[in-house]
Amino acid sequence: MRKKILFLTRTALLLAVVIAFQLFGKMIPYNNFIVGPVVNAALLVATAAAGLWSGIAISVIAPLVSAFTNKAPLAPLVIAYSPCIIIGNIIIVLAFWLFRKKIELPGEITGGILGVIAGSVLKFGFLYGSITIFISMVSDIKPQQAAALTSMFSWPQLFTALAGGAIALAVLRLAGKALEYRE
Repeated sequence: MRKKILFLTRTALLLAVVIAFQLFGKMIPYNNFIVGPVVNAALLVATAAAGLWSGIAISVIAPLVSAFTNKAPLAPLVIAYSPCIIIGNIIIVLAFWLFRKKIELPGEITGGILGVIAGSVLKFGFLYGSITIFISMVSDIKPQQAAALTSMFSWPQLFTALAGGAIALAVLRLAGKALEYRE
């Protein structure tokens, strides 16, 4: 029972942080460089502090909330692309979890660092490749929209994933055993 409560409260708290940043971040120009690292950090902290399924739950819910509350001209395209964003988030969560929990290295932080790097690169590669395919499949997409989507889902994704990973590792290191979760 205690594990379920821990899972639910930590997942809900981190999801609330993500949604708050997504909603209030829309008021800030170039918010992707603020909101993106916070979302990625929350995904990884959730994975470390509440387990793999917590990170996966936020990976699924956060992009959908963002897409459906987005009023930008690209919003319909982002909604259609949301399954790929979800998969990209799950990729970074899985890589982080696998490296942190399954690879025997001296100290958990080392596995965490490798998980952040591998997960960030894999997420970036997947999102960049999938946005290219997505754009080629949408017949009525305008060149400006294609350029904006390609820009959103290319190198900024690598930056925000790495920055979010650095934030998550700092939070986990500062919190120490207080956020430790045994699956």
